Amino acid sequence: MRPVACVGICRSGFSEILESDKVSKASDVSKKIPGDPVFLMKKTIILSFYILFLALEPALLAQPAHNWNSPSEVVKQVKKKFNDLNSYKANFQIQTVSNRKSKNMKGVCLYKKGGRIRYQFSDPSGDEIVSDGKTLYIYIARLNAVGKQDLTLNKSNKSGPIFSSFTDEGLSRIFRKYHYKFDSIEQPQTSSKDGRKYFVLNLEQREKIGGFETMLLYVDAETYFIQKAVANDGRGKETTVEFSNLEINPDLEDGQFNFHIGGNAKIINNPLVSEQ
Repeated sequence: MRPVACVGICRSGFSEILESDKVSKASDVSKKIPGDPVFLMKKTIILSFYILFLALEPALLAQPAHNWNSPSEVVKQVKKKFNDLNSYKANFQIQTVSNRKSKNMKGVCLYKKGGRIRYQFSDPSGDEIVSDGKTLYIYIARLNAVGKQDLTLNKSNKSGPIFSSFTDEGLSRIFRKYHYKFDSIEQPQTSSKDGRKYFVLNLEQREKIGGFETMLLYVDAETYFIQKAVANDGRGKETTVEFSNLEINPDLEDGQFNFHIGGNAKIINNPLVSEQ
């Protein structure tokens, strides 16, 4: 499986593809842009949604802090509670830092069981990432361009569709792809920023195949809400994702996850899958 950068990396990488007038299909991308950005985008998008799922599920059932220090118990609870999550709404902030340059994005995200997602960006204004569970759309407003990705494709994935991480089975699969442990022996840790205590989980890829090689998840020791995730790829880029104002199981209509392509929009089909 190969997913997408954080939503931010996905969006910025896709805009590079769209700005190349000579790129007409996904298979050309790796030839036009060094470092195979399609592969990187693919890895980061799914992992970003995976991080969001982790951040939301523990809030479904707040529990008192435990006196055990077992990362496997944290993971067990995360996977169990995901089954109880039907929908959510939250604000998101994304920061990427690369070559001493920082980029910030923010907006509102929606999720509904069945792989339905909608990221509405207020910065950059007008950008959207939308999926009805079968097709993923990445819209770049300033370019009036949209990537249309078939999520049912089996390419580059020996055990199912490339975006299966949008499901609870996908979550379990990702934990099999990463080694996970506490970041230090002493847990929970007290944050110097807000004074709250957090379990800090360190995730590392079992095989270095691109995308996020390491991740840190900050889990509130009282509520089990993962407030922040920090991920690093193999090229020195760091991505931080934070969520706030969470609403659990709001009433969301299926129509909120439909995307209508404007008549003048430039369309690129399956930009997140290489033909190789």
